Amino acid sequence: MNKITGQVFNIQRYSIHDGAGIRTLVFLKGCPLRCLWCSNPESQKREPEIGFIESRCTGVDICGAPCLSVCSKEALHLNAEGKAVIDRDRCDVCGRCAEACKEAALKVVGQNMTVDEVMAEVEKDSAFYWRSGGGMTIGGGEPLAQPEFTAGLLEAAQKAYLHTALETCGHAPWSQLERVLRYVDLLQFDLKHMDPVRHRQLTGQSNGLVLRNLKKVRSIKAPDDVIVRVPVVPGYTDDQNNIRETAGFLAGLGFRHVELVPYHRLGVSKYGQYGLIYPLAECIPPDQTVLDELRAIVEELGLVEMTGKI
Repeated sequence: MNKITGQVFNIQRYSIHDGAGIRTLVFLKGCPLRCLWCSNPESQKREPEIGFIESRCTGVDICGAPCLSVCSKEALHLNAEGKAVIDRDRCDVCGRCAEACKEAALKVVGQNMTVDEVMAEVEKDSAFYWRSGGGMTIGGGEPLAQPEFTAGLLEAAQKAYLHTALETCGHAPWSQLERVLRYVDLLQFDLKHMDPVRHRQLTGQSNGLVLRNLKKVRSIKAPDDVIVRVPVVPGYTDDQNNIRETAGFLAGLGFRHVELVPYHRLGVSKYGQYGLIYPLAECIPPDQTVLDELRAIVEELGLVEMTGKI
């Protein structure tokens, strides 16, 4: 029995985007980066959080606000409309308010699970994996923020004869990445920007560790087992010089597959649920013409471009 535990914030079944075939995605909490365009703000902190969907809150006149009465930390109060407001400095994420909320406006995001518990969920769809060539993908957040748990999940999946994929930003000690790579069939490695100063502005961290790790990955993984994912965020990462430098760097290392990942706004509504403000409020998805031009640059340098999603 594998009782190694980790923080999971979602298990998404029947995915067809993050690797070949039909897959189950296991999303882990915790990430060292703070990308301005992050579509999973609930993944950034390692600890569980309370999410609040204000549109579901019916207000004290209808539900009676049982969430307030069960909060021992007095972390909830009512606004002028009679709806709940969270004082996150007081909240200890006990979860009582979420249990009391009749409208599911409050929820605890992040669950401590064992490797065995996660695999029990993943293996429910084994028949689909066999027929489609799919398997399990681990993402986040950043899975390497929980290296022992991630290694345990990948090893268990391989023992169950499932195809494994790992999504990583690459910002982790090499020892942690090297440890999990032995259990990874497909590595999806993010490369946000080639300029270290710009990378820090966009993510909160320099790209030095990321680039060093990517070089080491190439020494032990075959080119067809790695997809390097490059976000295309208008005004931030989409300039042709950056894409050309990125593609040249990857081609020089012998990588073959690049995924230009168009910016989208699907995660914007989540920010308010965690008391956050979305940093790129004015940004819009890239025009198809821009994507075609960037794709041409990548392919000119001998790389195979693959359409992707953030």
